[in-house]
Amino acid sequence: MDTTRHIEVCALLRRAESAARDALNGDQAAARTTLALVADARQRAEDTGSGLCGHPDCRNELHYVGRGRRPLYCSAVCRTDVYQATQMAARALIKAPESVPAQT
Repeated sequence: MDTTRHIEVCALLRRAESAARDALNGDQAAARTTLALVADARQRAEDTGSGLCGHPDCRNELHYVGRGRRPLYCSAVCRTDVYQATQMAARALIKAPESVPAQT
């Protein structure tokens, strides 16, 4: 985690701690605020920013816009290449061994 993100997460957690103390005293609005702050801090801590494409031969950066699952590949071409390679590897492992003469 970079320094800026670390500072942001710490500030959010301090605010959440304060709101949690208020919630313990019966303030329902503070309880909702605490939940929102903790969720935001967790999301920022888990956010790894842009990563690299999962294709072994590709070094393109991935761009996440903040909705849905994070992409693993930069394009459909990379995703298809990796899928086909894993399918070929699986078929090679499953392929029946050639018949071995019985030992007597």
